[in-house]
Amino acid sequence: MRAFSRQCNPATPCSLLNLLMLFSEKEKHFHHLGLSNSSLNWSCHLLMQRSQVTSLFGADALWRKGYTGAKVKMAIFDTRIRADHPHFRNIKERTNWTNEDTLNDNLGHGTFMAGVIAGEDAECLGFAPDTEIYAFRVFTDAQVSYTSWFLDAFNYAIAINMDVLNLSIGGPDYLDLPFVEKVWEITANNIIMVSAIGNDGPLYGTLNNPADQSDVIGVGGIDYSDHIASFSSRGMSTWEIPHG
Repeated sequence: MRAFSRQCNPATPCSLLNLLMLFSEKEKHFHHLGLSNSSLNWSCHLLMQRSQVTSLFGADALWRKGYTGAKVKMAIFDTRIRADHPHFRNIKERTNWTNEDTLNDNLGHGTFMAGVIAGEDAECLGFAPDTEIYAFRVFTDAQVSYTSWFLDAFNYAIAINMDVLNLSIGGPDYLDLPFVEKVWEITANNIIMVSAIGNDGPLYGTLNNPADQSDVIGVGGIDYSDHIASFSSRGMSTWEIPHG
């Protein structure tokens, strides 16, 4: 988790549907990636059911209309993407903002996220298979990050004119003003930010930042019955509380 327990949340397919619809301290912060055995098993199950999931969210209809993510520059802020993975042929750039030398993904979270977004295998397409991927490594193998790493990466994303930023992270970082203000700067530059709302449900008032900010698309989770997942965070957010 980042800053007072910010976590990198296993993503749901909703974030990519949003993309297709929208386009023709000391600053030390620990990020828990949520990679428990149960979440890894769920990730494997979801991977096997990818074609069903894309259909469930209407991706097929959007593809037929030409909305495949073509010419969309997507920044994935995560653990990186496996360099030898055969499902990704449209990775434009890989950058490393951590203090570790490797650009590879030794945890698998970033690779899985990239697959949901832009997997290109014919039998396992992501929601936006023609998206141009820019992989930003902002987590170490120990699941640690710093605000400064995010700020540097955010500045670079602005400089190279990214269209969309996907962050499967979350935490109560409304107190981390440099981070919050940089998010505002990103969206003020007409960059769409999609962020997980968190896995802290079913209690109310558990929305994570930056997904709780009004200019960020917050993404929750549902189950295969189209019901809100029990673990998915709920509002209201700190921003909605008087004097919050």
